[in-house]
Formats: sequence, structure tokens, C-alpha cells
Amino acid sequence: RRLSAIDVDKVAGAVDVLTLQENIMNITFCKLEDEKCPHCQSGVDPVLLKLIRLAQLTIEYLLHSQEFLTSQLRGLEERLRLSVAESEQSQKLLAKQAGEMKLLKEECKRRKKMISTQQLMIEAKASCYQCHFCDKAFMNQAFLQSHIQRRHPEDSHL
Repeated sequence: RRLSAIDVDKVAGAVDVLTLQENIMNITFCKLEDEKCPHCQSGVDPVLLKLIRLAQLTIEYLLHSQEFLTSQLRGLEERLRLSVAESEQSQKLLAKQAGEMKLLKEECKRRKKMISTQQLMIEAKASCYQCHFCDKAFMNQAFLQSHIQRRHPEDSHL
């Protein structure tokens, strides 16, 4: 009765997916073998029954495929969500490491400059002035005098 109430041409013309979805289970799992013609009370044509049964099996297969693909899609969406979260964490780590690398490069440049200065001082050993109170060395006498007055004022009178 439900199926006979549906206007198939209207459903097809309007692409009424909602009506199809509401009736898909009724169509897929109905049994027509015992149905009889309301006018002549004869049974349904066996070839027509076979055609309907094949259509029902096809619908069952498509429903199964739809459920399988939907579950696969959910799994892939979850994996994608996790991958995006992991990617964001990796981006944050990469940014942090880039900052650390920049600081290390600056430190390396500073140390290279210090080493080259020390090498120049070692090469020019004769012209360097050593503090008598600590291990520091200076390029000229004025720097040494200013160092002694700042760092060793109590000993500067000596």
C-alpha cells in the first residue's frame, strides 16, 4: 500500500531523495512471491519476480557498499584530523628549532669573532699588555690602565 501511494514520475522529476530514502528498506526487503493480482488473483510473473529479486539484491549490495564507504570515510577523516594536529605540532617544533638555530648561529658568529680576536692577540703577543692582578690582556696601555682603575681600584695605588 505504501508503495502504491508513491507517484514514481513525481519522485523522478523532483529528484525526491527523501522519499527514496524513506522507502528503501520497504523496497529492499519486501517479499513479493505471495502477492496476487487484485483483479485476477493470479500470481506474479516469475520473470518479473526474478527481476525484482535481482534489483533487491543490488540495492542490498549498494547499501552495504554505502555503509562500508561511510565507515572508511570516518576512519580517513579521523586519520586526517590526527595528521593535521601532528602537522601543527611539527610546525610549532620547527619554528622553535628555527629560533634556536638563529640564536646558535649568532652565538657561533660571536665566538668566531672572539677567537679571531684572540688569535690576533696571540700573534701580536709582544704588543699586548697583561693585567698583573688578573689574566686579562689588552691591546694598549690606556685600556690596561682603565681596566685596573675600574676592576682593581684597591690595588691600583701599588
